[in-house]
Amino acid sequence: MRKLYAIVCLALLSNAYKAQESLPYYQQYLLDGEFLFNPAQYGKTDYVQLNLNYQQQFSKFSESPNVQSVGINANIFDRVGAGISVFRDSNGPISAGGITAGASYFIPLSSEGDRKDQFSFGTSVNFYNMNFDYSKINTEDGYDPLLQGNESNIFMAYANFGLAATYRGLFGGVSVNDIALSNDESIVNNYEPSPIKFFLNLGYDWKIADNIAITPSALINLNTNSTRMMDLNLMATFSNDINAFSFGVSYRGVQNRFDNQQLSISPIVKVRFNKFMVGATYNLGMSDIQEYGGNSFMLGIGYNFDNFINHRGFRY
Repeated sequence: MRKLYAIVCLALLSNAYKAQESLPYYQQYLLDGEFLFNPAQYGKTDYVQLNLNYQQQFSKFSESPNVQSVGINANIFDRVGAGISVFRDSNGPISAGGITAGASYFIPLSSEGDRKDQFSFGTSVNFYNMNFDYSKINTEDGYDPLLQGNESNIFMAYANFGLAATYRGLFGGVSVNDIALSNDESIVNNYEPSPIKFFLNLGYDWKIADNIAITPSALINLNTNSTRMMDLNLMATFSNDINAFSFGVSYRGVQNRFDNQQLSISPIVKVRFNKFMVGATYNLGMSDIQEYGGNSFMLGIGYNFDNFINHRGFRY
């Protein structure tokens, strides 16, 4: 256990000021949090959508990494949507947080009035801050020069762009995240911005009965560090005019220029009571570190308010 802890600490210290990552993504997008990673999803419904998520990793550790996010988005004027979100990411001596705000524009793809067929594009800006607390590092040699940090805060600004579309049950999107607006050189004062991320998702809502749907989907996360992470998802939904119950599974794997690995398989449950949503995932780790650190889980809560911002509604 001491050996594992030393390896983890060494990895954290060696990368603490190398690459600053904004909001880590897990299964937020399966729990009504698509807009957290694609600004084209701001205002995709006629509701004011509130979304909260909590993710904890390595449940066996006393100070296990955890991420919280809160976001809200809505159609604010005619075909224009907007959204804002904040997040906090804690990982031992490292804590980070950020606020993201942006807007989107929608183009109907059919004359139907339920907004099922539409195309959108959007952009957002993320203001990110990371703090490193050197006092939380306990080592045998407290005078190790690698542990004598002079600066404990990093501020970065990023831009994000996205496209999204739905048509006759088919849905998909592309977003480019974490384009550095400050400290945008490879390394400035030993700071390196997060690698630019490219999210691509595609799925299909297959209605096999009036109140039953099967939804296969995939999401690929590429970045400029030549890493590829892929999610393969399968969800089943039983619904009526008011309520819905969904369950399924998500598989995640990662590949880079050196190796590939299976990361996790995650059962997912989501229940919708009228305008209220609650969901959960449990990430069963498939790598060796889970034997020591344990698995992880995510809880999501959402609520769809009647649109008190845009009383006129969406313009077709």
